[in-house]
Amino acid sequence: MACVCTNVMMPKEKPPISVVGDVGGRIAIIVDDIIDDVEDFVAAAESLKDRGAYKIYIMATHGLLSAEAPRLIEESAIDEVVVTNTVPHEVQKLQCPKIKTVDVSLILAEAIRRIHNGESMSYLFRNITVDD
Repeated sequence: MACVCTNVMMPKEKPPISVVGDVGGRIAIIVDDIIDDVEDFVAAAESLKDRGAYKIYIMATHGLLSAEAPRLIEESAIDEVVVTNTVPHEVQKLQCPKIKTVDVSLILAEAIRRIHNGESMSYLFRNITVDD
């Protein structure tokens, strides 16, 4: 009798982190929508650093950064975490200078105004300058 065994992941189990390609001597940027608990980001940064990446940045839209996140980031190979101000995280920034914030309040306000007035949303993306 033959048995076919497969690696079935259990719920909440995550696949192992793997790096595809050569990151030696390069800047690595990890992008996600939310950064909350940071263990996976820290593990990914360690893997990238082991493979030769010399700078590691995490970019996320929403920085929840709960529990021990600031301490773990500070002690990790991560060089900088950049999040928007869609979620308050001032306390976390005080605990970890690697956390930086991009203010998106003006563009969100303009998007809401344009939607309310039935104006073009594409204008926001065609007419953005470096200063914005």
